[in-house]
Amino acid sequence: MSSPRGGPRAASASLSATSSSLGSAGKPRPSAFPKARRLRTRAQFRAVYDGGVRAGSALLTVFALKASAVRPARVGLTVTRRVGNAVVRNRAKRALREAMRRHWRALPNSLDVVLHAKPRIRRATPAEVEQDVLRALRRVVHRAGRH
Repeated sequence: MSSPRGGPRAASASLSATSSSLGSAGKPRPSAFPKARRLRTRAQFRAVYDGGVRAGSALLTVFALKASAVRPARVGLTVTRRVGNAVVRNRAKRALREAMRRHWRALPNSLDVVLHAKPRIRRATPAEVEQDVLRALRRVVHRAGRH
C-alpha cells in the first residue's frame, strides 16, 4: 500500500521511529527509557499489583514491590482509555517517562514500580506531573521499605 504522495507507508514510519529512538551514531540515546529498567510482561505488572504497596495522588496511583534479587529498579506505566484518546494517553506517557528519566535516583535498587495514570492527568502540565510523581514515589518507597 502506498501513501498519497506515492511512497511506501511502512518505510517512512520505520525511518521516523528508528531515528527518534536512536542517536546520530545509531546507538540508543542515554536519556531513553532502557529495557533493563522497564516492566514488560503482564506477569511482572500483576506481581506488583498483587503483592506490593500502593500510594495515591491527584494524578496517578503508584504501586511498588520490593524484589528479593539485587538489581536495578524497574518501572512500568499504565494509561487506560479512561484517561482519553490515543493522543492524550501518549502525552501522559511521555510526561511520566520524562519524570522517571529525571528521577531514577529516587528509586532504590530491587524495587518494581508501576505508575497508573488517573483521568485527571490529561489537564496537568509536565511540571505538575513530575511533582506528583515525586510526591507519590517518596510515599511508596517509604511504605515498601516497611513492608
